Amino acid sequence: MPKNYNALIPSVGLQIPVGSGMLSQGNAWYVRPRNGADGNSGYRPKAALQTLAGGGQGLTGAVAMVTPYQNDVVYFMADYDYTTTAYCTDYQSYTGGSGALTWSNSLTHLIGVNGGQNFSLTSRVALLSTFNTAIPMVYWSANDCLCANMNFFAGVAHASPTGCLMVTGSGNHFYNCHIAGIGNATNDIAGAYSLYLNGGKENLFENCVIGLDTIDRGGASNQEILIDNGAARNIFRNCLILSRIKSTTAHPQVYFGSAAALGDPSFVLFDNCTFQNSSTNYAYAQTYVFATAANLTAGGAIVRNCVAFGATNWSASGDHVQIGVPAVNAAYTAGVGYSA
Repeated sequence: MPKNYNALIPSVGLQIPVGSGMLSQGNAWYVRPRNGADGNSGYRPKAALQTLAGGGQGLTGAVAMVTPYQNDVVYFMADYDYTTTAYCTDYQSYTGGSGALTWSNSLTHLIGVNGGQNFSLTSRVALLSTFNTAIPMVYWSANDCLCANMNFFAGVAHASPTGCLMVTGSGNHFYNCHIAGIGNATNDIAGAYSLYLNGGKENLFENCVIGLDTIDRGGASNQEILIDNGAARNIFRNCLILSRIKSTTAHPQVYFGSAAALGDPSFVLFDNCTFQNSSTNYAYAQTYVFATAANLTAGGAIVRNCVAFGATNWSASGDHVQIGVPAVNAAYTAGVGYSA
């Protein structure tokens, strides 16, 4: 059976046969957390691998199978009966390197095969309950990859894991993914995040949910999206940035980690996005949606056709956040609180 057997990527209303031998030179690999085995070939669904990275047991998962720069595709197939989360989850236990799971092969793709909903998709990567290492769950250093229909959830009862997804690579497209860090109250530590753009440039996050509203973000200073180290020209389109807060100041949803967070000069664009801050009985309203560790030396955030709930202001004056059109470039502190 050829390795590129029956490979279809669902993409924005089309079925594009990437990996089928028609549009791509790449091979197709299959992962099934319940019914796969890492001793299998991985070439077809009935001989699927069980994990992406070998389960931390010296076995070979899909990440080791793909060949960079040839459009190989990994299909993560949920085996799920709505009663057992483990049937659809690849649990990460590896404690070396830059992340529990590292995606480092450029021009390779990760596609979840599931219903395609926005929240809690049933092709799921999560941390093993014993994971207690100060690294992110997923470290994405590859360039020019498509990641679609995946659920990344970082939540364990330990205070060490720093976040869910760190992206240092450039030119990637994350489509219809749920990226959720601080998934346990113990993970509410200083510097924690759901998504960290750590120098990664020109990435597109489209139709994604970033964060969650089931775990309180308490008094520790952290954020849903952390941007730093020259992370230039990244775009968020049609995304929901989600938080549940117990502080008015500790958890801005977007945080620039240094004066050179965006490079010199550059920008980050939020296009048609929703920023949602929830709290019990509306007890808290976030003071600023955007915050900075230091005044940016160049560039800024462009906020176009967006709405924010449960927040008082978009940002502090001088934080280089542009709301709407040029005619309102001075409106850094325009109110965005709850409305009927």
